[in-house]
Amino acid sequence: MLKLEQLIFNPFSENTYILYDDTKECVIIDPGCSNKGEEDRLFGFIDSHQLKPLMAINTHGHVDHIIGNEAVKKRYGIPVAAHPDTKPDFIQAKRHGAWLGLSPDGEFPLPDIDLKDNEIIKVGESTLEVICTPGHARGSVSLYAEIEGWVFTGDALFNRSIGRTDLAGGDFRQLIESIKERLFLLPDDTEVFSGHGESTTIFDEQRYNMFLG
Repeated sequence: MLKLEQLIFNPFSENTYILYDDTKECVIIDPGCSNKGEEDRLFGFIDSHQLKPLMAINTHGHVDHIIGNEAVKKRYGIPVAAHPDTKPDFIQAKRHGAWLGLSPDGEFPLPDIDLKDNEIIKVGESTLEVICTPGHARGSVSLYAEIEGWVFTGDALFNRSIGRTDLAGGDFRQLIESIKERLFLLPDDTEVFSGHGESTTIFDEQRYNMFLG
């Protein structure tokens, strides 16, 4: 069974998740650490629990979700995984970061591993399934832990809200299709961990999310 640590980073209160099991292998979802203090918090948890990072996984390529990629690559020598359609956002990330007030000294390396829809990622003795959920951004994916009943949706689906679609690569109709035709097929009691804000459930969002009525 996977265990979960959630850390909140950068001025956009982005949720970074560390998933690990009893083997101590772990993945880092959306490393959003934007300064040394935040990096120390991320590294401190991993190191104090003697975890063995396998990869960083980006749900999409917006700067607040990938700003910590270079730091974790350098610290642990691990690859970054993302859907290939995210690459234009990685290329523009430094410019977008400057526009948003996030201007790290380092670069934004392109993903090392291309994720595919329905791909299974092994984390020790546990698994995550890649579910393509574009619409908020190009190449957005969600990550489903079936045994645990968790799904990590990036900025596709939030507690009583959905991702914005007014940025480059956004598509409102596509986002609604992603949520209703992919995420809403998951069991009602699946807990939704999004890129910002508090968790929710598929059941609650089907019934109470005003954007999805």
